Amino acid sequence: MSSSKILYRALMFGAAVVLYAAAGMALAAYGAEIPKPVAGKVVHFPDGTWSGLPQTGPNGKVRQCVMIAVRPRAAGTDGKIDTDFSVDISAGAGLAFGVSDDKLPAEPILDDEAEVILDGKAFPAVAFTIAGTNNKLAFHPGDAAAVFGALKNTAMVQLRADSGRLDTGPIVLAMHDDSYSWLKQCGTQFKIALDKPTDPDAPVLPVAYPRSPEIGPSQPTPAGPPGIEDKRKISGWDASELRGDDGRVQACMIRQHYGEGGPQPHRIATFLIVSRTKGLTMLLKDSALHLPGGATIDATLKLDDKPFTGFLAQVEGADEIAIFPDHGAALATALGDGVSAHFDATKIETVDFPVVAGVVPWLRACSNRWGLSFESNVKG
Repeated sequence: MSSSKILYRALMFGAAVVLYAAAGMALAAYGAEIPKPVAGKVVHFPDGTWSGLPQTGPNGKVRQCVMIAVRPRAAGTDGKIDTDFSVDISAGAGLAFGVSDDKLPAEPILDDEAEVILDGKAFPAVAFTIAGTNNKLAFHPGDAAAVFGALKNTAMVQLRADSGRLDTGPIVLAMHDDSYSWLKQCGTQFKIALDKPTDPDAPVLPVAYPRSPEIGPSQPTPAGPPGIEDKRKISGWDASELRGDDGRVQACMIRQHYGEGGPQPHRIATFLIVSRTKGLTMLLKDSALHLPGGATIDATLKLDDKPFTGFLAQVEGADEIAIFPDHGAALATALGDGVSAHFDATKIETVDFPVVAGVVPWLRACSNRWGLSFESNVKG
């Protein structure tokens, strides 16, 4: 996987192995004074059982300040399980809380309506799967400064992401003066911001939103169904939750518009939609098209130069072609965390477009939140 395709920040929970192996290096070995953070050197805080590490990247510079400890968390019907719980200040994400265990969602999510809850007070957060894993999840609070400032006096932390069907329940923080001061000093010393990525190569984090109400606006707008004008930026794409006439979310949609120049300038747009009835579909819109409605089109689709078969291409509107996969989950898997797509309908439309990292994980998060499936409910 190329670095340009990775949206999910590598918070490097693998550091836990190093940290726990060095657990014998207790703070007491340094005397009463809190040790100065040193790149690549572990310190262990017995009061709260935290271990800390200024972790370096490939260039030898400190990429993140990691604090990690084993904590029990709620795991639904499995009761309580141990998780690697971390509080990090990372160049890839700023302040982030992490959990790592084998009961986390198996598929990547990017949830802009997650929550970090401190002693019962909820802060909107972005939850995302760590790159290259299926058992590590991180939460970046939108108001990172306020959350970090409150940690010193916080007893319990709770992480919740409806999209990942995750609610850790209250986790004992036990971050006392020594560990809190060390983490704060580490971030300051190595100039790592709390509120945003400081790595110039890191993608921009989505804005964290409060949890959407179950019942919302139900009146259509000139632009389309309720919710279509509420646009959130996900990797440069516009994302919306579309509601029905009862005010409930009926579809999750994310799209991108492009301008094409040349002798006949026109507009192209690509849409990915998960609806309650049709599951995951793709829609291509080109202002230069003038097609008969409802016609089936003979077409091919390649994703990263690999043929994707098992779909029906059909005219939806005069300038719209819809792609209905036989299995929406298969299309989601093929799209992965970012691909280059090539759609070819001979003598009708040929278009190349990217589906960037973060698009499908956001669709999955939105769909999970509202009980939608990638698979169609339409029979026959």
